[in-house]
Amino acid sequence: MLEASAPGKLYLAGEYAVVEAGYPALIAAVDQCLFAKLRRAEIGSIYSTQQPELEVAWSRRGNQICADFPKPYQLILSSMQVVEDYVRALGVEVDTLYRLEIRSDLDDEQSGTKYGLGSSGAVTVAVVKVLLSYYQQELAPILVYKLAVLAQLRIAMTGSFGDLAASSFGGMVAYHSVDRNWLKAAMTSLPILELVAQDWKELSIQALDLPKGLDLLVGWTGSAASTDQLVASMQDQLNQEAKEAIHRQFLRTNRACLEKLIRACQENDKIAVREAIATNRQQLQDFSAGMGMMIETPQLYSLCQLAIDEGAVAKSSGAGGGDCGICLVDSPAQKERIAKAWEEAGITPLPLSIVDAYRK
Repeated sequence: MLEASAPGKLYLAGEYAVVEAGYPALIAAVDQCLFAKLRRAEIGSIYSTQQPELEVAWSRRGNQICADFPKPYQLILSSMQVVEDYVRALGVEVDTLYRLEIRSDLDDEQSGTKYGLGSSGAVTVAVVKVLLSYYQQELAPILVYKLAVLAQLRIAMTGSFGDLAASSFGGMVAYHSVDRNWLKAAMTSLPILELVAQDWKELSIQALDLPKGLDLLVGWTGSAASTDQLVASMQDQLNQEAKEAIHRQFLRTNRACLEKLIRACQENDKIAVREAIATNRQQLQDFSAGMGMMIETPQLYSLCQLAIDEGAVAKSSGAGGGDCGICLVDSPAQKERIAKAWEEAGITPLPLSIVDAYRK
């Protein structure tokens, strides 16, 4: 029996801009994980504790992994296929079957509530890691990340893949996203070993730490029930040219803010980190207003203001529209006061910390 885990993630800053190639974000891996267990078996199968009524059998036709009911587990099957393609290219014999079991701590165990911690990224990384171990390959974080990206791109998943970077490397990372157009072209023209070995255009993943004296507090507000009709009508009224201008302005200001934030972390500058987080929140507010989107819901606004009232700095995390917000606190007493204020406002403080970075 082999087991691998992958942590969930939270965006601290840089959402929406990071999907553009080379634009930075600050992302933290958190100490809630997803686990993949593997054992050799006579019949290949995939099982998840989140869908206990469904166990899907898989087999190989030539070098291709096939399943009778692939839809619930397309991402897992793609991750399996990418690792097998990789190790086969290394000359490793691939002929045994195995049972793969997935268990997640990223969601609420009793209610099944999803907290927006990046379960699709974590399951990709965990499956890649457990299979690399099965085929006795080194678990280098950059290799895990690249194979995970290829697994998601093969089934046309979109995004910046920042969740994969956080789950692969652990800790807190400054992430600049890969040029997806370049990568898609490279996937069609290069063999997998060459593709994985070379530097990827625009990609950068750098380990960082929060300045001493700052701690992370996360609150969950629940998902927005529906998009406000007024917001939708505002978006319809914007023409494409206006949207592009707003987006270009957002990218410019966001990059400058994130560069200051990354530098502040490198220099252990607590004040500059707080200023950059506050600036990034304002940038998201301006961007969402200009684009007719709802990033900071009333509950997320309340989360931020309650933290600010106690002297902390706060913002939404990720796509917004509900889910999580984060704040940075500078004392246990402040953290306790904010958590209590959140609970009184119907916001759930989550017991999350930044997980240790990968260590060899």
